[in-house]
Amino acid sequence: MSQLILIVDDEEEMRDIVRTLLELNGFEAIEASSAEEMFDQISRNNLALIILDIGLPESDGLTAMKELRQEHDIPVVLLTGKGDVIDKVVGLELGADDYITKPFHSHELIARVKTVLRRANKTAQKLTSNSTSEQDIFVFNDWKLNVNTQNLKDPNNEEVAITSHEFYILHALIRFAGKSLTREQLLDFIGNGKREYSPYDRSLDVMIAKLRKKLNDSPKQPRFIRTIRQSGYMFIAELNN
Repeated sequence: MSQLILIVDDEEEMRDIVRTLLELNGFEAIEASSAEEMFDQISRNNLALIILDIGLPESDGLTAMKELRQEHDIPVVLLTGKGDVIDKVVGLELGADDYITKPFHSHELIARVKTVLRRANKTAQKLTSNSTSEQDIFVFNDWKLNVNTQNLKDPNNEEVAITSHEFYILHALIRFAGKSLTREQLLDFIGNGKREYSPYDRSLDVMIAKLRKKLNDSPKQPRFIRTIRQSGYMFIAELNN
């Protein structure tokens, strides 16, 4: 079954180009010209990926990206016509999986789409293939991480939204609590042994920073995740189970 991809761009010509490229490579594609239309399509379709233009009118792509990540974990490739690295870094910090700068080569677009989809599929396979013999719930300082449901709850038993990538980083750190994991090891864990985040050298740092914020954890006085200088990261909280 072909995978359905949503193209979000206010330029009809660009949507036509991207849609043609996707369909020539075996994907199904639908379109939206605004953030409002994007959320309407999300509510009505089972999407495999979204290609989102940063330069949308009214609600720009970065604002739409932020709103999207509050409720959905659909993989996103950002389109940008700017060379400013700040837009790209902000997009990654907001939860985008990749970006491509216009004008782009057709082979580059398809390669990036396939890479993001492959990574998302591997993440889903890891979630569904959790061993029943593995510990299901990790408890630390009254926080709870449920391995089977990819669910994180705070001490008030309120669910805290985390992405799949954030879950697998936190899960890896907890599994090896008290042991320093290198940046490469953590990226390999997410990518199932393959480094698929290049050239984003800050990708792991961004995800760690987002995790710390959600855990109310200060990098200067950490309770959960400690930065190990010139090495990586370590989970330092005591597990209650």
